[in-house]
Amino acid sequence: MKRQLTSILLLSSLAACKEKQVEIHPVYKELTSAVYASGTLVPEQEYKVVSSIDGYLVQSLVGEGDSVTKGQMLFTVSNEVREVQEQGAQAMVQKTAPTVSGNSPAFNELRGRIEVARIRMQQDSLQYIRYKTLFEQQAISKSNYEKFYLQYQSSLKDYNNLNQQWEQQRLSNNLQMQQVQNQLSIAAAQSNVGKLKSFVNGRIYDIYKNDGELITPNQPLALIGAGRMIARLLVDEDDLGKVYMGQKVLVSMDAYPDKVFTAHITKIYPLLNKVEQSFKVDAEFEETASLGTYGLNVEANIIISENKRVMVVPKEALLKGDSLFIKKGDEIEKVKVQKGLEDDKWVEVMGLTEQSAIIIKK
Repeated sequence: MKRQLTSILLLSSLAACKEKQVEIHPVYKELTSAVYASGTLVPEQEYKVVSSIDGYLVQSLVGEGDSVTKGQMLFTVSNEVREVQEQGAQAMVQKTAPTVSGNSPAFNELRGRIEVARIRMQQDSLQYIRYKTLFEQQAISKSNYEKFYLQYQSSLKDYNNLNQQWEQQRLSNNLQMQQVQNQLSIAAAQSNVGKLKSFVNGRIYDIYKNDGELITPNQPLALIGAGRMIARLLVDEDDLGKVYMGQKVLVSMDAYPDKVFTAHITKIYPLLNKVEQSFKVDAEFEETASLGTYGLNVEANIIISENKRVMVVPKEALLKGDSLFIKKGDEIEKVKVQKGLEDDKWVEVMGLTEQSAIIIKK
């Protein structure tokens, strides 16, 4: 009786296992494969208006949403600190001059090294000439001659390298001195530096400061955009190899729920955003008449292949490591396959036929 009960339980267990296995076959379907990306709506060009001096914002001549032209006055900043900046620039010149002159400690140290290298090179040269003559007279072996030849070449190279360092140091010091002198000249000529103008024909999208607020150098006062609106997208690092210039993009936005915009890739940025593990990509719209709002969130599908007829299996059949359970006779084998196109439900597989029996274990 106990053996019969065990047999019944075993058969029931096997039956239950069989019920969890589904046999399917590959089928042909038309797939549109795409890379998903998200991003924002931005103008082609954008820059932030900044002041190069300390001061207070005296007057804002534009407001958010205003259109501006190149050269138009935007803001005026008080330049009461100009004199202090000029004094600081003068002090920097005085501080820099001794460190970059020909009598600076760095130059004196390098000058001494060059002199030592020159003496060594001359001595090695005399030795080389002497042993060369002996070698030509067959008075010494070739190995002895080559030893002094290599020694001379080494000291000559050291001497030349130090002279190159001298020249590079001289050029670097001249450049450093020129930079601080330029800063002094700029500080002395900043009579109108507090009058900030637009560099482009564009639109004011944001103003960060109010009249009377303190402004510091390189602190943004406003954001200006110019050109057409584009979609600036973030593409996952793993998908970058699938993206190329001119590629078709379908873009959707919450602000336009009933419309899908067509665009194409115009720029692929080479720098990886390590925080999000993604690359920036720009897509230009085929139509932009109704797009004028900066910063709208967008979702995009970058088309890889559109309506291509391929052999596919359901994604749920694909195992980790791109493998499938394939039935061969009475056996079920785990077989690695090569993937192709895919969408949210189906994945293209190579090397199978419509007769291949695939097992899905549920």
